[in-house]
Amino acid sequence: MTSLAFLAPVQVKTSDVRHDIGSVREALVYLNQWPKARRGPVYNCAVRSCNAAIAGQMTTEQARQAFVSFARIAGVLARSDFSPLAGADQKPSVSGRSL
Repeated sequence: MTSLAFLAPVQVKTSDVRHDIGSVREALVYLNQWPKARRGPVYNCAVRSCNAAIAGQMTTEQARQAFVSFARIAGVLARSDFSPLAGADQKPSVSGRSL
């Protein structure tokens, strides 16, 4: 069974409280508590992505990115999120900088 833990937690804020969401399951708990009146297409995408990751049809990182997108659009992302895998597939250029 693959791990459903995020490589880096997603920090979200509710009121003045910050929460570190560290796994697909924690993201689903957070999403399930989201007010029904504020649910929309991005919310639905995040829920489907988390469920797909649990079913092994999507990677944990893909589900994490869907949750980050939801949090950003919903205005609850506590800080700028940088994927732990962002740029991992980029090769350094001759100058040593990423392309």
